[in-house]
Amino acid sequence: MAVNDSTDAMAALSVNDDLWKELGLDDIIQTQLIKIENDYESIFSWDIQRLTGVSQNLRLNLVDKVREKQEMLTGMDSCKNDEFNLNKFYLQLVASYELYNSKRYKESYLEIENVVKFLETCKFDESNEQYADAYHHIARASNAYIALTLKIDSEKLLNDIKQINNFNCAEKAAICAVKARIFMEYPPKGNDIALEFASRACNLYSAEHEWIIVWLKAKGRVRRYYQPFDMADNDEMDAAKTLCSTKLKSHILIEVSQLYKEAGFVNKIKNNYNESNKYYTLASNIAKKSVELAKDDTIQLCFILMACIDFPKLLSKSIIDNLITKLTNVQNSCVDEVLGLYYLKQEQDYGKAKIHLLRGKAAGQFRSALQLIRVECLLQSVNTFPYVNTLNMMYDDFSNPVRRLTILLHLLMYYNYCEKNPKEMMRYLKLYIDQDVDDTLKKRHLIFVRPLFNVGRYIKSNEFLNVLFENLKDLMNYKWSIEEKKTVDYTFDWFNKILKLNIDGDNFNDGNKTTINEKNLSWRKQRVDLSENKSNEIHQQKNESWRKQRNPKV
Repeated sequence: MAVNDSTDAMAALSVNDDLWKELGLDDIIQTQLIKIENDYESIFSWDIQRLTGVSQNLRLNLVDKVREKQEMLTGMDSCKNDEFNLNKFYLQLVASYELYNSKRYKESYLEIENVVKFLETCKFDESNEQYADAYHHIARASNAYIALTLKIDSEKLLNDIKQINNFNCAEKAAICAVKARIFMEYPPKGNDIALEFASRACNLYSAEHEWIIVWLKAKGRVRRYYQPFDMADNDEMDAAKTLCSTKLKSHILIEVSQLYKEAGFVNKIKNNYNESNKYYTLASNIAKKSVELAKDDTIQLCFILMACIDFPKLLSKSIIDNLITKLTNVQNSCVDEVLGLYYLKQEQDYGKAKIHLLRGKAAGQFRSALQLIRVECLLQSVNTFPYVNTLNMMYDDFSNPVRRLTILLHLLMYYNYCEKNPKEMMRYLKLYIDQDVDDTLKKRHLIFVRPLFNVGRYIKSNEFLNVLFENLKDLMNYKWSIEEKKTVDYTFDWFNKILKLNIDGDNFNDGNKTTINEKNLSWRKQRVDLSENKSNEIHQQKNESWRKQRNPKV
């Protein structure tokens, strides 16, 4: 990814210089690191951190999210553990990159080393075999970069990999697709960048339908960010038709079904009922076919059931029951979480929901632990269930600041709706404000929170924020001690600062949003030609601008 501004390039150089100085890396190692950044497609060559602007506290949360996704993909199908999986591959790259950025260099090295070793022995299916050299290149170049940071000899890692200049169009497309999947882990800016890379992947090698899926994911995320209730564009619908007309695979049909389901919903809220029914029917028919193709593939069956949680009419009750029967026999905490959510939201069978969510909680699943509290509050009164103690134990168990923010938010709801305790409420509010999390995220949580217990009515967006603000104003007149009053004033001042932050709908207000949106609109006018193939020579010229060019510090 090119650095178009010399100031940005110098800033990036300065950051790395400080890091390398801290690690005691000599000029020779620094020169080698810069060579990898410039001449190889390592995950450290793509300037992810600067281009996406993701803060440190959000990146900490990203490692946890990546781990959860990895668990979802690992251990479900033991017979496939020796096969290459693109989703596992890019998640391991992200994990290694974020561990490195968190200065957990040895963990980062072990993560990427496992990737390299796996690629040496794994089986590639017919489609991925042609991209094997590209995947090896990314993994080994990234491994070499981390090894150099730890002063481990990395020359051997770079000796046997295919060089960028020798990549064919298919391999270049694969690298673009990997970049797209990785940048999608860094929304919202990362989605815009991902869409550009996914478009390049499709243009470079239109025969690969997996790249169309990547493009559909990126295009959908960008569209929903800027125009959340807009109909999918014509190029998205054309891509869906292209996918349906090819050799069918379950995971491809799941994506197409989701697109048609979304189109049905958008038409429904716009009162276009005939169009809505048409797309819902298409979504249902394709979902049925995806179930048939999935057979006993646990991962695909799990994704299908997740789609049914939000839209149970997608499949018939008999098909869903068959899905649940198959998934119930799987020993995996992520599957248990999905089953628990299905029983909670669709069946209202709180006993079965509790069984599965307990398993998820025992395996350390945060969402399972949180939803288990919701189930407990449906099985008994919130005044009977040890609500506060349970959340406090979760606070001790989960150290991630974003997760702690969520826990504190539900404690604040309790002290605003269930029990009036000024001192406890102010204590938890101060903890909430003091979390090492961006203030926009704190406000967003306050706006869109939903209680874990029944308050007798539906809580709309902003309602809890307004209730909390009114209660805080009343608490200013409470008889506090002198020391307590200082804390209360501090907390109230910070709370007011958070209230003044501008948040556009359910998205963060980003100073660069207008610029990105304008750029994105120009992409929309250029329909992705799924049959276009660009020459190696043209792509190589473009490729030179993707990576920032830097010189070692003399």
